Amino acid sequence: MSDCCSEKSTKSVVGLISGIGTLLVFGALAWYLVRTEKIDPLAAQRAEYRLKTWTELKQSNAETLNNYGVIKAENGVYRLPVAKAVEVMAAEWKDGNVAGRAKLLERLEKSTKTPTYE
Repeated sequence: MSDCCSEKSTKSVVGLISGIGTLLVFGALAWYLVRTEKIDPLAAQRAEYRLKTWTELKQSNAETLNNYGVIKAENGVYRLPVAKAVEVMAAEWKDGNVAGRAKLLERLEKSTKTPTYE
């Protein structure tokens, strides 16, 4: 008989057994962690509070992001929905960076100008 074939089969059996053993060890560790890990009641309460706060914040921001609004009516500054603002900026910047930047700076100067009462 050939020794070559028996060595290959022995190596493959040893590799298979070591692979199964490794999986069993990891499985036992995972099972142990799941069984022994306890959730602290304070951590559960904190998680509920964070979820509630995040939900409220998301709802209040959704209204701001998706609706029109007045910021400074005397200077002509209004809030646009995000989708509309993207369309406006794309239209202003279609001529290139220099023209778009000039228009943006012009709007900024106009919005920050304080009215004079003279």
